[in-house]
Amino acid sequence: MSKDKSGLKVFKNYPPPAPPQNISPADDAFHGSKKRISAEWWYFDARFTNDYSLHIGCRTFSKKKQGMVSPFLEIYKEGKLVAKAVKRFSFCKFQTSSIFPLVKLANKTIIKFDQERFKKNGEWVYDISLKMEEHEINLTFIGTTKGFKYETKAESWTVALPKASVSGDITINGKKMKVSGMGYHDHNWNYSLLTPLTYGKGWYWGKIMSKTLTISWAEVIKSAYRGEILAVASQDNKGYIPTNAEKIYFKPDNFIRNHRKKMPTSFTLKIDDVVNDVPIKVDVEMEAEEVHFDKVLIIAPYWRYHVKAKGYISIGSLKESVNEIQIMEFLRFS
Repeated sequence: MSKDKSGLKVFKNYPPPAPPQNISPADDAFHGSKKRISAEWWYFDARFTNDYSLHIGCRTFSKKKQGMVSPFLEIYKEGKLVAKAVKRFSFCKFQTSSIFPLVKLANKTIIKFDQERFKKNGEWVYDISLKMEEHEINLTFIGTTKGFKYETKAESWTVALPKASVSGDITINGKKMKVSGMGYHDHNWNYSLLTPLTYGKGWYWGKIMSKTLTISWAEVIKSAYRGEILAVASQDNKGYIPTNAEKIYFKPDNFIRNHRKKMPTSFTLKIDDVVNDVPIKVDVEMEAEEVHFDKVLIIAPYWRYHVKAKGYISIGSLKESVNEIQIMEFLRFS
């Protein structure tokens, strides 16, 4: 445990157990679980130029070939939830692959990875199509920078699209509109009821995007005053650079009560590092504009934030300002 200059208690940061690695399409394919019932999910989000944003994807809860599959969509206007839908299917309706990303439910393709474009020029492109109730999503995500993964013997996290251009159309309560903007995609697997005991008590997670730079970051909560922190810097059309945990400062602050739980409403992320002779600096303050409360993995309280982020990111000699809405989350298993 340590204290910052204000005297407030802050996490003692530790690095993740292994550095990030390069990925292949198989890393974003279905992994499944053989030992115990576990959760696995594909997560996509996007912010559009017309002040709409969304969170879409698909979760599975399974052991071997038995389980449930649940597609979902949540659409926001200026950070406020305006549409939500979820369905549940048995595994007999689920078609997938262990070689490349694919989700088909009841013979309808939800998530499709463009294998031809990947084989031709290495592009990571996804078509997302989902219709539930009076809402519908038809979007194309095109990666703008290189993905990575953190993999352990237990839980794993593949960030296939740290940043993507997104375009297509969305329909809300029967009203269709064209949209374009920036998005993100990751994939998590092997999360079970043992996760709070073996992995952590929860996490903060987010990404900060400027014009051509991106910081993907997370703080896994190990105990009341101990966290496992990571931050990966990316530049459009280039690779990724993992930063050193001891050079990262992350602080949640201004806690309030929300659904009888304590949650922060402001966050500070700072990085001052040099990796392979490349200086990386980040200084960003994030203030909650809107917060959507939910529960995931049945019991875990979860908050999805739309935060106003202000500050800057610099990689090498390139420095870009940050002054826009970003999406982040906070989850606690206890």
